[in-house]
Amino acid sequence: MDICALTDTLIVDQDGIYDPNAFNDRVLLGFKGTWSHTELHALRLRLQDAKLHKARKGELRCNPPTGYIYDAAGALVLDPDESVVAAVARLFQQFQELGSAFGVMRAWAAQGLPFPRRQWLPGASGALAWGRLSLGRVLAILHNPLYTGTYVYGRRRRQPVVEAGQVTRMRTLQKPQHEWTVVIPNAHPAYISWEQYVANLAQLTRNRTNLPSVAGRPREGAALLQGLVLCGRCGRRMSVRYQGTGGRHPVYECQRRRLHDGQGGVCWSVPARPIDAAVEAHVLAAVTPANLELALEVLTQFEQDAAERDHQWQLQLERAHYEAQRAERQYEAVDPDHRLVARTLERRWNEKLQQLQELEQAYTVAQRTQCLAVTPQERQQILQLAANLPAVWRAPTTTQTERKELLGLLVKQIALTPVEAPQRQTRVQLLWHTTATTDLTVPRMRSTERVRTPPQVIKAIAALASGRTDTAIAEALNAQGLRSGRGRPFTAKAVAWIRHHYQIRKPGSDRQVAAGTSARADGRYSTRALATRLGVSIATIHYWRVQGILPAVQELPGGPWWHEITPEGLERLRRHIRRAPVQPTAFDPQHFLVEGAL
Repeated sequence: MDICALTDTLIVDQDGIYDPNAFNDRVLLGFKGTWSHTELHALRLRLQDAKLHKARKGELRCNPPTGYIYDAAGALVLDPDESVVAAVARLFQQFQELGSAFGVMRAWAAQGLPFPRRQWLPGASGALAWGRLSLGRVLAILHNPLYTGTYVYGRRRRQPVVEAGQVTRMRTLQKPQHEWTVVIPNAHPAYISWEQYVANLAQLTRNRTNLPSVAGRPREGAALLQGLVLCGRCGRRMSVRYQGTGGRHPVYECQRRRLHDGQGGVCWSVPARPIDAAVEAHVLAAVTPANLELALEVLTQFEQDAAERDHQWQLQLERAHYEAQRAERQYEAVDPDHRLVARTLERRWNEKLQQLQELEQAYTVAQRTQCLAVTPQERQQILQLAANLPAVWRAPTTTQTERKELLGLLVKQIALTPVEAPQRQTRVQLLWHTTATTDLTVPRMRSTERVRTPPQVIKAIAALASGRTDTAIAEALNAQGLRSGRGRPFTAKAVAWIRHHYQIRKPGSDRQVAAGTSARADGRYSTRALATRLGVSIATIHYWRVQGILPAVQELPGGPWWHEITPEGLERLRRHIRRAPVQPTAFDPQHFLVEGAL
């Protein structure tokens, strides 16, 4: 009206002609506009009330989620396609097994199986399409209560977003469960129960890593007790912090003062490696090898999972066969003279046959790589591994994440409490899933003491030193699960340094052998010892070794040479030395060459 008044433009409707610059006409136009706005508002309220009334009866229809479809009577029923129902059911089962939405997505990607989707866009009319399963799809299905057989309406609300004093957009927010407008249980067939739906949401909440009050999913870090540790002082959950170059030293710390009291610093912290080693040793010792029931349960679960994967593949193959046969029937039914339609149907038939061939090839590859069937040998291996937890724990193929998951199946929580007197210790209290408790005490060492070689390692090296090289000793220590003071596996260089530092000498490698008075326990001679026994120079021994006349070994790079010699070989060398001419008093290069040749 203001623009019309500025330009002297008249306004015309069905009742008359109005001049915006005339007072009476402007008042009448304003009253008509207000009345029209009132009518629109009342109409909107009536429409919303009618929609809410229909929702309260469970009759308000919307696009159904994957796995459901409306029948001819308008009722929500399971999808008539068995492959769709099997795919949705398998997704829920895999989440119960893996406990992670990302793990479910990764499992589907590893198996190469597509996931269904009904397309409800204009013109699609619910056409079924198969594609990659994304993380968003997994989360949307897990958060949807319709899969419990419950009709729900009013789970979200729209809130205006005010920026710079103006409403710029509308934001959709999730309502708490007790604020949902309509909840009708048992309204249609269900995939899971309501209790399982609530448990899935709780598991998703526990998987969050941005909440200090939840444990989170096991991750790849070196801290074994991640997510299980509670502070024995305040009862809050302790977090993991990594120190040192590259974060090689994990530390459990309680941040109560920083996060809750508003004070600087931490409540207390403790190095993780001694705690992890004590808990690991106790848990592996507590689980006896006689757990046959656990082994059978693991095997049964493995076989069921393999059977379900194979069933999913069979459904995909059955669908591909049907589509190929359908394309063939359409091609056979067309009039041969209708070339335009016949060429299109022939091309579609070839495409379906190509898709069937690719799916069969993918199924063949999956049979070899994904273990869709359990052989008797694999069944026996699973029984042996399930009954021998230490072997599974220390296997090179077992990742740190899998060790944390194994520990989480046995232990529910672990409380750490500092003890200052009579000595610095950490009290470790284990709460098992069986409600049993265990108390352990772990010494709290200073930084210099934490990297010191453990006493059991020193004893093991002393026991293994006889008749073994440093490489063999390192391999034996790693096979026993022992680690250095810094938590690293042993190498030949590390074993040599420990032997030098703690004066651990091998039999036959003492000063007497170096002086030439005796041989080593395995019959090998050092260079000086052999030269002294034969009465020749050290250079002659080196020459014989280089020419291959005298066999020798060097156990460490840059270390001494040890010569293998038998009594017959020793006598042969002595005969050569006796046949050599008498050594002249002056230096004679020709005599040195003759002696070296001998």
